[in-house]
Amino acid sequence: MYREYLRKFKDVVPAVCHKNPDPSNEANTDGRNLSYNSKNGGQQTTRSGGSEALDKSTSQADVNNGGTSQNSQAATTNPDQTGEVITIPVTRGQITPEMVGRGNKIDSLTDFKVLISLSMSGKIQQETDINLARRAYDGDLSLEYPSSAKIVRIFTSSTFTDTKFERNTWMEKAYPRLKRYCLARGYEFQVVDMRWGVRDEATDDHRGTELCLRELELCQTLSTGPNFISLLSHKYGYTSLPREIDAEEFLKIFTSTEKDDQNLLNKWYKRDDNSLPPVFVLQTISKLLPDFMSRDQEKKKAAKSIWWNESEALQKTLTDVSKKVLGEKEAMKYILSITHLEVLKGVLESKDPSTECLWYKRTIKDIEHLEPSWQLSRYIECLGPVEKWQNSRQLLGKLKQKMSDILPTSNVQEYNVSWAEKGIDPTRADHADYLNHINDDFEQKMMKMIGSAINKRENAGTQEPLLQECLQHLEFCQRKSQAFGRSDDLQKIKAYLEGTSSLPFVVHATSGSGKTTVLAMAASKTKAWLSANVSVVVRFVGTTSESTDLFPFLQNLTQHIKKAKGEYAFRVEGDLKRLVSEFHASLQGVRPDRPLVIYIDALDQFSAGNAARELFWLPKILPDSVKLVVSTLEEAKYECFRKLKSFIEDESNFLHVKPFTKDDVQHIITNWLESDRRILTVEQRNMLSSAFNECPLALYLRLSYDTASSWASYHFGDEIRLEKTVRASINELFRRLEVMHGQVLTSRAFGYITAAKSGLSEAELEDILSCDDDVLNDVYMYWTPPIRRLPPLLLVRLKASLEDKHYLVKRGVDGVIVMFWYHRQFYEAAYERYCDPSVSLIIHTGIADFFSGIWAQGNKKSYTDLQGHLDASDRQVVEQPFCIADRYNTRKLNNLAYHRILSQDLNKAKEDCLCNFQFIIHRIKGTSVRQLMEDFELAGDVYPNDESINYIGHALRLSQSALIYDGDTLVSQMLGRLPSNEFTRDFLNQCEAAGVPYLRSSRCVLQQTGGQLQCALHGDDDEVWFLDMTKDGTTIVSSAASNIVKLWNVNKGKLIRSIDDLDKMVRNVHFINGDTSILVRTSNTLVCLTLLGDVIFRIPLVQHSLYVIGGHEKRTLCMYKDEWLQFYDLTNGTLKHRLTIQGVALTDPRGYRDFAHSFRLNLNYSTQELMALVDNTSKSFILLEIDSKTTPRVCRVFNDDGDEEELEIDAIAITNENSHVIVSSWLRNDLLFFSTRTLEKTRVIKGLKTDFSEKFQISYDGRYLFFPSKEQIVIYNLETQERKAILRHAHDIAVVRTVNMTKFVTVCGDNSIFIWNTAIEEIKGQKEGFIGTSVSHLLKIPNSYYVVTLTSHKNDFYIQVHDVKTGVKVRQAKLFNDHQNGTGLRPKISGMVSEKTILMPTNSRRFKNVSLETMKPTLVYKGRTSRYSPVAIISDGTEIATCTRGKSHVKIQCTTTGVTTCIIRTEANKNFKIDNILTGPRGGLILVFYYKCNDISVIDVKNRHLRYVINMASELQFLTDSLFSVEISPDDSYLLLTERKTPKGYKPKSKLDYIPVIYDVESRTAIDLFDRYQDVENFILRGKSKISVDEVAILNKNQIVTSHEDGVVRVWDSKTGKKLHTLQGHSSSMELYSALGNSYFLSKTLMDTEETFRVWDTTSFRCVTSFRHDNYQSKVVNLDGNRGFVSCEANPARVIHWTLENGSVEPPQDKDPSELFTGRVLNLSTYLIDETDFSHDDDQDDDEEEKSDDDDDDDDDDQDENNEL
Repeated sequence: MYREYLRKFKDVVPAVCHKNPDPSNEANTDGRNLSYNSKNGGQQTTRSGGSEALDKSTSQADVNNGGTSQNSQAATTNPDQTGEVITIPVTRGQITPEMVGRGNKIDSLTDFKVLISLSMSGKIQQETDINLARRAYDGDLSLEYPSSAKIVRIFTSSTFTDTKFERNTWMEKAYPRLKRYCLARGYEFQVVDMRWGVRDEATDDHRGTELCLRELELCQTLSTGPNFISLLSHKYGYTSLPREIDAEEFLKIFTSTEKDDQNLLNKWYKRDDNSLPPVFVLQTISKLLPDFMSRDQEKKKAAKSIWWNESEALQKTLTDVSKKVLGEKEAMKYILSITHLEVLKGVLESKDPSTECLWYKRTIKDIEHLEPSWQLSRYIECLGPVEKWQNSRQLLGKLKQKMSDILPTSNVQEYNVSWAEKGIDPTRADHADYLNHINDDFEQKMMKMIGSAINKRENAGTQEPLLQECLQHLEFCQRKSQAFGRSDDLQKIKAYLEGTSSLPFVVHATSGSGKTTVLAMAASKTKAWLSANVSVVVRFVGTTSESTDLFPFLQNLTQHIKKAKGEYAFRVEGDLKRLVSEFHASLQGVRPDRPLVIYIDALDQFSAGNAARELFWLPKILPDSVKLVVSTLEEAKYECFRKLKSFIEDESNFLHVKPFTKDDVQHIITNWLESDRRILTVEQRNMLSSAFNECPLALYLRLSYDTASSWASYHFGDEIRLEKTVRASINELFRRLEVMHGQVLTSRAFGYITAAKSGLSEAELEDILSCDDDVLNDVYMYWTPPIRRLPPLLLVRLKASLEDKHYLVKRGVDGVIVMFWYHRQFYEAAYERYCDPSVSLIIHTGIADFFSGIWAQGNKKSYTDLQGHLDASDRQVVEQPFCIADRYNTRKLNNLAYHRILSQDLNKAKEDCLCNFQFIIHRIKGTSVRQLMEDFELAGDVYPNDESINYIGHALRLSQSALIYDGDTLVSQMLGRLPSNEFTRDFLNQCEAAGVPYLRSSRCVLQQTGGQLQCALHGDDDEVWFLDMTKDGTTIVSSAASNIVKLWNVNKGKLIRSIDDLDKMVRNVHFINGDTSILVRTSNTLVCLTLLGDVIFRIPLVQHSLYVIGGHEKRTLCMYKDEWLQFYDLTNGTLKHRLTIQGVALTDPRGYRDFAHSFRLNLNYSTQELMALVDNTSKSFILLEIDSKTTPRVCRVFNDDGDEEELEIDAIAITNENSHVIVSSWLRNDLLFFSTRTLEKTRVIKGLKTDFSEKFQISYDGRYLFFPSKEQIVIYNLETQERKAILRHAHDIAVVRTVNMTKFVTVCGDNSIFIWNTAIEEIKGQKEGFIGTSVSHLLKIPNSYYVVTLTSHKNDFYIQVHDVKTGVKVRQAKLFNDHQNGTGLRPKISGMVSEKTILMPTNSRRFKNVSLETMKPTLVYKGRTSRYSPVAIISDGTEIATCTRGKSHVKIQCTTTGVTTCIIRTEANKNFKIDNILTGPRGGLILVFYYKCNDISVIDVKNRHLRYVINMASELQFLTDSLFSVEISPDDSYLLLTERKTPKGYKPKSKLDYIPVIYDVESRTAIDLFDRYQDVENFILRGKSKISVDEVAILNKNQIVTSHEDGVVRVWDSKTGKKLHTLQGHSSSMELYSALGNSYFLSKTLMDTEETFRVWDTTSFRCVTSFRHDNYQSKVVNLDGNRGFVSCEANPARVIHWTLENGSVEPPQDKDPSELFTGRVLNLSTYLIDETDFSHDDDQDDDEEEKSDDDDDDDDDDQDENNEL
């Protein structure tokens, strides 16, 4: 038995074996049975606790251990989600790796029980929870699922007059605190108090009791934890008249009453035969007493008096007579008070009173014996007939006894108080103490119960976000599937499901036709149609926050499908392309015996982001056993239907939901009436049917039926009028609700719901209305409330009027359940009626004020009451911080800016959002950069001229890529981009004061706002390849390495749509046919698309052929290769004609050599009339007329010999007037003009040699030629021959486009698209600190703020010393004669000998010390070195180690005398030459490497001897004779060597990775640093492993860091090789920089697509901050003592000092840095070679250098024989 269990557990155990069981996760510890009910036959599945769940073989000791189920519990598992569900015993225990290692060899019961303790850690869910989840993922629509709402909703039951002060105290004190407590746990807190704020409207329709019980049931259904609070004391309460009485029962009572009583019954009750069975209905009061609702107080008072007198008489009659004719039991319905009914339902019908119910029982001493009075009657029944109030007291006593019997004593809080003259009097000290006491008790008990319930719910596993999303769609489907009719439509869907089609099935219709209902009904019938084993996945787009945007929609859908298949389902992260791929992959492998059916309703409801409506993500062909049914509106503006039509050609796969037929209507009406237990009179039925004939829409039928079903049989004539259209019906519904609930309340409530960005929760709407004084003044017209808030009852009544008919629906948004209109038609009608301009500002202001939290935390809101009195009050609204506990307040973040902007309060919009640093950073991190930019886009439309918004918005647009990468870069990005002026100063101060760690640079390294760069679009997650722009300059199209084509709005800098269902290797993109379509080049095809992404035609692309586009409106394409040319009509893709050229080959040879990038070459050009094509020699071009079939002409440009031998045509263009062809070669860059008539060279414009001519383009006006030249754009004025270079980029520009020579769009090899405006003056000072063109060497002077650079500019080299703290260059010397007169080697700095001395090799083959103070050589080392001699500074800078002239041995030289102190012979490698010499920070150990040899010599510097030789092949298993990297520990105790090898545990050479190896110097043992677990995970989740090392760094003697291809930094223990930390953040390869003793280290990415610094804390190993820079930082050094780090830019070269601001580590208090270098001396000269360098030495030839060093005269002369070792 146990072996079988273990077999089914085998896939679960290994993943969780190291987790300890958490006792806090225990569920159902009180031993109660918890159950959920199935709609199928009322079957019950029970989850039980206690010893009953233990296996019979369990010992009694186990059962009795603790006496409760806390020590054991039942659990289930079903790892593959397909087999039987197993119920197994669970006990506490600790699972050990050894036990898991035994796997299915565990035999003993004890071991088995410990193994099952995995369920305590949440890995094995409880039986109820796992079954519920499994059935939900399987799409079981027969099950009644638990609510997915995260709400604590309590119903307070009390009699009104005697508990006012208790309820007011709770409302003032406890409820706000409980709201905050729940909010911190991610839950809403709602209170339903039906005794406060009861208006005459609530009495008028007699629905009070129904509403009370309905709301109580809703609390029991929705609430997590407590849901019923009773304040029952001495008052029994009011007994209401029944609104309906069964007709048979009514007649029995009627016939037994007196004549006067019969008249009264006849007056107030009318028979309704439309009810089944018939009932007598109590008429509304205002119908018989119109003055009951009058605004004339005297008339109103008189009408009320009549009603109360007559209602009491009616009540007495019904009570007395019912006892006689019906009996005591049946008569109780006429006797029980509302409070009694609430207690019966709230306590007696509670599933678990101990966790759901509380009774705060107040006893007033001797109240029963007090003298009756009006005041006393407010606390106990004492007036009127004695028999009546005595009977009430008896009923109350019995009710209290029942409550005491059911509720645990801990749930009953008792209080004894004395009577006061006014009953409970808060002004009395003892009563005030009592009120404080009951408030504190209530607050503490509620928090305890709520916390326990939330913990239990979260531990149960049903709060998994995916399951919650699934449940919301199932609940919606269940509601919508309760419909009738559409049998023909359903049969078509059934036929599709049973058929063989592999295409999706489409349900389409116009708005309001009922397509959603059709899909819901089909989904509910699918299992019955096919089999119980079919998995049904339903999604109703837009009904939840996760189903509105494509990205989370696909994430959840993919996970859900995998769950339904029984597979491991991880949440897919990354880009949209990968997500779509994972979604398609999830559809594969569906078993034939468990088919999968997916229903996706309302594709048109997707948000426009990510081009969701273009359906690129939807599979075109479905795998076997998979069916997909979708629905959409037909309107063209939603794009979906047109797109579906483009790839589904089979018309049988389309279902048009047509209007109902007359038979359908009658059938539906009949079924609806049967369901509602109603009928209609003939006149009413005819009225309903004929009305539908005039407007045959499903929504109209629903609206009309809802009206008709409320008609009683006595309604006729004008009382049964129906509207003629959907809009009119909705407006009539709104009008009735305004009459019923008040025009002000209704219009504002519906206005807020409609104007809200994504709906409002019930609690939010109540708070907003409570701050609306127009509403409150209307509500409080005739009374003054104890607290100025909206009485909950009013909103409950209004909400119920719509929810009964499902006109308002609830959906999950931002983690809360919000209300919104069920249908678009309701939204449009409500917007027109309630959101007109006269009130929209008030509505948006009200919502914005709420989400700003301005009236929370005790802040009083002023108001003027109806009498004109000014006052202020606390509205008790929930506070709105940016973060609640450990989560972002996304409700605030998603709504505040939107409503602030639309309220048109500019100052508050800036103060709260747009110029508020805290809002912006939380918006970025809590939602997305895209949503933040939408806020600023909206603000730009509303406030186009506000400078502050424009500055900050511009800075954010420039920073998009950085902010998407890491939101915490906001501070550094804003400080780096925004100028400090009156519009930005306050915001910049906020940035600096925010306390967010950031990197501050000493120079401006970011493009600033107000400059020429307008926007930096995050073009793609991969490199952007190509782009084109429309003639009007409004739209660009781009392609990327991700194979995604994107359309962009240039003016708004916003993505229009993505097209990614194209072929692999998408390359060029072009606008063609007058910018009405797009041509995309893929690997082997040219694809023509509409601007919406639909494929128009495809043209096969011949391998290695090229093409050019031209002609009128770019309607002609010429494809060419070798001798042939083919011309295509781009309007339809047809071949027009073909030409053959004799003796000329056209294909560019560079395209063959590098196809991957040949698409970027521009070796052809076309105008509307001519085409010029470069031939394969790149020496000539051919010229042809587009519309002519004549033989093209050939023009020779360069000769094959002489000074033109190396020249080739690298760029070509044709002038707009077709008069000249312009060509150039990048070796000279002259512009050569050739006449198109004669092909003779007619003109030359001299170019700049440093340019790089390619990709010529001519401006639209024909005046300018421009092209990208490395990092800038070069422009020639063809008239004046003037040249200028503009828009310097950080990298080489790949593509540039412009239409007016002022607005430019560029890409340059990274993932961004840059939009520029050259009409704006370039910002001065952007490149301050210029020191040259490039820096080849960057060294730090230890323990200081000084760095040394070796810089080149043009052909000159400079040694420079920089004080980075002050930003001053303190020394500079120009190098002379070393690189000019020697062998031509570039200057080099080999290291720092001391803080003011550097070591340099020279071309005279001598090492020299150079003083940084004087920039003069101070020491020449004895003896000449070998060419390219390696060198290492050792012995703490007192010596250097280099090789002998013959490169066979190591010689040690003194850094103060230059004398060779010894030669260390490396006999073990005498046949190989030394390739490199390395040492560590201490310089006590030397490693010697050899050319083409896998040996490493290890030399002890102190003892001057060779310790041993490491063989990299045998000892380290490296596969090459070179090393990727080498590091030596600070104490010389170990080496860190990296090279390619096969990881341990893999087959030899089956996998090769760069793996670091720790090599212990003493023991000579090696430890591989390889994360095998991550390697396997990468392979499983990503399809490939990227674990290879990029770089290693030693932090200290105990810790090592490595960077890897997967973008992860790993920290290792240098002693054990154990991985200590995994640092996520980068997405690509990186370099590491550390300095011993620093509190942080730095990582810098290598890829252009992720140019980022990250700073990591060396204690916590958390990322302190990051910085995304615009310009490439080529060299980096980490300064000592936490002084920051220094980087160098190139072209122009600049030295930049970076410091960590707001970090936890402060740099040391340094001495005045001027003490090291005083003053600035910048005109020094350094001559590295002089005549003495060549004295005493003969010229060395190759043979002499190759001879043995035994004969090395220089070395032997420079040392003592006694020193030779």
